[in-house]
Amino acid sequence: MTAATQGMVRGSASVGSRAARLTHAAAASGFEVARLWVRWVARHGRFVFWIVLVAALVAIPLGQPEKGRALVVLGLLPGLVAAMWDWGWPVGYERFCAGPARRWGWRHRARRIWPKFARECGLSVQRNVRRRSWSLAPKRDARLLVSSTSTASEWVHPRLMDVLTKGDTLTLRVKARLGQTLEDLEKAAPAFAAAFSAVSYRVKAWTPSVLDVDLVMRDALAHPADAVVPEPLGNDLSVDTVTLGRRQDGTAWALQVRGRHTLVVGCSGSGKGSLLWGVCGSLAPAVRADLVRLWGVDLKRGVEVMMGRPLFTAIAITPADAIATLRRLLQVVEERGRSMAGVSRLHVPRPGDPLHVLVIDELAALTAYADADTKREASRLLSEVLTQGRALGVVVLACVQDPRKEVVGMRGLFTQTIALRLRSPEETRMVLGDGTATLAPAHRLSPAAPGSAWVVEEDGTLDRVRADYWPDQLVRRTAVTYPALVVEDAVPVADATAPDASLDADVETATDAPSARVQDFPTGRKPRSPRKPRNRRARPTTAAADAGGLGPEAA
Repeated sequence: MTAATQGMVRGSASVGSRAARLTHAAAASGFEVARLWVRWVARHGRFVFWIVLVAALVAIPLGQPEKGRALVVLGLLPGLVAAMWDWGWPVGYERFCAGPARRWGWRHRARRIWPKFARECGLSVQRNVRRRSWSLAPKRDARLLVSSTSTASEWVHPRLMDVLTKGDTLTLRVKARLGQTLEDLEKAAPAFAAAFSAVSYRVKAWTPSVLDVDLVMRDALAHPADAVVPEPLGNDLSVDTVTLGRRQDGTAWALQVRGRHTLVVGCSGSGKGSLLWGVCGSLAPAVRADLVRLWGVDLKRGVEVMMGRPLFTAIAITPADAIATLRRLLQVVEERGRSMAGVSRLHVPRPGDPLHVLVIDELAALTAYADADTKREASRLLSEVLTQGRALGVVVLACVQDPRKEVVGMRGLFTQTIALRLRSPEETRMVLGDGTATLAPAHRLSPAAPGSAWVVEEDGTLDRVRADYWPDQLVRRTAVTYPALVVEDAVPVADATAPDASLDADVETATDAPSARVQDFPTGRKPRSPRKPRNRRARPTTAAADAGGLGPEAA
């Protein structure tokens, strides 16, 4: 076969394969348009039913099947146009057609069923009202205007002041009726969500008598999202807040770091690592610029924090190193307190004078499960950092599974808390506050959605969020890209304010000792040697006792 013949064969084969691909793409597109058309017909079943009924009435009694078929085609034509629009430009279809129509339907339904809904949810009361009516009664030469009084019963509802929609959120602004409080309306919030088939809800008080109930109609947090490596925009490095994920309305969720101590509570597998690395990874560019220094404490053998080791100034994986790290940060607090006294009330990070962030993974291993001396000293040092370090540029991010006071005694010193999936309504109240088990049911978060949590906003309202997922490869790549400029060893620092000098000496001895000894005695204390048996004196014999003698030893 000549070269020209081979080229013709290859050309015909490529043409055939191209035609096959085009045919396959056209078939797939047609199938997708048909599926969207069927979905439109199912959603607008009432409209299609009336079109078909009118067509049948025109075609059968009048004997004009052509007009009946034309009516059916005209009735289904909007669905075909919508299906092709949704297939070709889904963003535009959602923005200009589907979204506005869906939100109009929510508003219309809310206004239409409000009186019935208020009665069924126990928000309305039935009262007896006396009504006076006037009529003309006949008399001899004229008519006399007389009145009559009757008693009727009527329903009094809370006033639906406004119905607002934005995105996938339906907001009902309700004004309490006479004799009703906002607490009564808040208790009905779950009934609001159930009646409107909402995914979740949140409440916000405007005045002592007006309440907003936000109903999230479509779940924007159903699918997880992977985090991305942060990229600083020039010299604009954010230290105050970090973006961790999304809110339930689809907007970005930002967490304030500077000036706040954060406690993250969630049972095993709830997604605490996503929050931990969300904060550390988002601060990575600032770490590289020495605007932030991260200090890690991970008593689970460093499994979590060591994944991003280059990001941290120091990492403690033993109780002795953890206490040394706390003393080092307390020393920073004391030095800054002396320099900022009378000058500033809030530390402003700058290169060389950064924001120090203490990241503690599994706080209970340090404050509840360690030996008595370590627990006492760690609780004392951490409490001092929590009470004094916020304004001086030393903040704490701690993760724990059990929020009880027996485990986290300084729980009330954290200025903001995040409730991941919890085990009971009591734990939800411990983390978020009294009265939040109904409004923010963290104990009902799905195990299939790790990273989902409830938070308390600046205005006191509760909102559901979900943190982006940080895989191991992304953590390592971020740590290598933005390593810390200052690295310190987790060695004990002399602390003149320590109340127990013997404990300081034990920690220093354990740190200076060989590694094998530190592993054997992680708390830094030497085990006591076994006691030697005492030599007991022989008791006097019976004969000597009878004779009244005490024996040679007694003498």
